[in-house]
Amino acid sequence: MGGREEGGRTPARPQAIVFDLDGTLIDSQEDVLAAFGAAFGSLGLPMPPRERLLRVIGLRLETCFLPFVGGDEALAAQGAIRFREHYAAHHLDHTLPYPGAGEALLRLSRRVPLGLCTMKRRDFMEKILRAFRWESRFRAVLGSEEGFPPKPDPAMLREVLRRLGTAPEHALYVGDTWMDAAMAEGAGVPFAFAAYGYGDEAEVDGHKVHLRLESPRELLSLAR
Repeated sequence: MGGREEGGRTPARPQAIVFDLDGTLIDSQEDVLAAFGAAFGSLGLPMPPRERLLRVIGLRLETCFLPFVGGDEALAAQGAIRFREHYAAHHLDHTLPYPGAGEALLRLSRRVPLGLCTMKRRDFMEKILRAFRWESRFRAVLGSEEGFPPKPDPAMLREVLRRLGTAPEHALYVGDTWMDAAMAEGAGVPFAFAAYGYGDEAEVDGHKVHLRLESPRELLSLAR
């Protein structure tokens, strides 16, 4: 199937493949970090280290701010509002598909149904999919704020698979963080780790990884 096999069983021919978005299919870190910078600036706080911010991408946005504002939920909520205001105007300034991602999605969508499961808000997600002409690649998509608990709760992934009509053990989920790994594990779905993304590899190592992708171009190997 391509990539590097790790522990556990990976379906030789998955009946559906579900993807995370940020750090898996797209490199959005510059636009995300710029929005964080605007948010912390509006709060009168210094910008946290880049590597620490990258590790919280994928969490519910308000949760992202909590460790940097002393756990103050009201301040975290203010930060999230300012983040969204900035990101709404700048979410495509520097964001690009990873090399090979578009071709991989095209090939894969011709063979198996594809899904998208992301903590990005649906309106931002849909604008990005339209910008890259990926709307037709996915048969089921879910973003944040759609009534499901945030990652790593498996409910969102289970719902995408239900819409795709695929049993968890016959699917594959591709993501780049421990939250993705834990969500897949909780849903009983084999997990492919996008090791080139934003996640901390040491944190992912505590979860079941069935396939390891070392570079974005290895997404193409999923189509073989």
